[in-house]
Amino acid sequence: MRRIVLVLALITGIVIGFGVPVSGLGLISVTLTCSDGTSVTMNVDTDTLNSLTDSVNAMTLYPAGLTCTLIQNPVNPLGAVFGHVAVAASGNMFLVGGGRWQVPCSAIAGGGSPPPPAPPAAIPGGVIARVPPGALAYPSDPSALSTDPDVFIWVNIAVNAHLRDQTDPNSAYGSLNETIPANQPNCGMTQVGESHFTSKPTCLLVPPATTTPPVQPPAYVVSKVTQASDGSGQVPFPVPVLDVNGNVVGTTNVNVGEYVHFGFQDNGNPPGQNPTGAPPTTDMLNGVPASPEGTQGTPPTPPPCDPAEWSPIYHLGTNDNPTSVKQYGNLTLHQ
Repeated sequence: MRRIVLVLALITGIVIGFGVPVSGLGLISVTLTCSDGTSVTMNVDTDTLNSLTDSVNAMTLYPAGLTCTLIQNPVNPLGAVFGHVAVAASGNMFLVGGGRWQVPCSAIAGGGSPPPPAPPAAIPGGVIARVPPGALAYPSDPSALSTDPDVFIWVNIAVNAHLRDQTDPNSAYGSLNETIPANQPNCGMTQVGESHFTSKPTCLLVPPATTTPPVQPPAYVVSKVTQASDGSGQVPFPVPVLDVNGNVVGTTNVNVGEYVHFGFQDNGNPPGQNPTGAPPTTDMLNGVPASPEGTQGTPPTPPPCDPAEWSPIYHLGTNDNPTSVKQYGNLTLHQ
């Protein structure tokens, strides 16, 4: 009888020593499935789950050609009995987000408001005056009108970036898409929207925190363009061209086969609950069309993630009124 009790005690000790269930760690098993063909099962805490939910919902509210679903997986009763531990995705790095942001025309084309239309007397005979494209259908926004003379356009974004190998930033996969909706004002001589590009991340890098106490670090993504508007049915997706001094001197287009660089920063707070000081008051980002694709251009091999391209300086939301910034969408960075 003593031997049986001893054996049972040893077995119990082995089971307990093997680990505790995910539920015992305060983690929730979820599966993220996206229209780009990715499906990832991971264990996350409640805060990450809530943030992911906001990010997935934003992809639907501000469409950019990518949708995802988030499903909570049932708890395995055998795992609870025998102490099995699921692979803790709490250590997996990913960046998932959606939303829209305002980009100034001065960043795209180097100018502010487009020139005013010519007065009726200047219209040649036989020509009928027409309302400029987008002049009567600018996307509505409840924020106060800006006194800045620059013109801003809305850009929808969706990002779903993961790492196959957590030690290799160049093992990224997923999607990074942007859409400029129709009915936008032109940026000077540059026609804007409707335009779109789809890309596949080749690199996801999150540098170590350098502040004490640490704040949410930025994430840098390099992504290869697989589809892009080319002017046949949609306006080409604009990209600024800079001179050696960083001044905008022209505009080019996003093309298939090129690499785009982006910087993102999740401020760690849900939308509408952002702080008034550091960390940033909203989630932040930067990339095309506000910045060039990247100095690497189109090399034959994927360029590395570069923290210098591009620092996330634009709000995910309004950028035309810094005193009343609003966030539209959400970014979830997990590492």
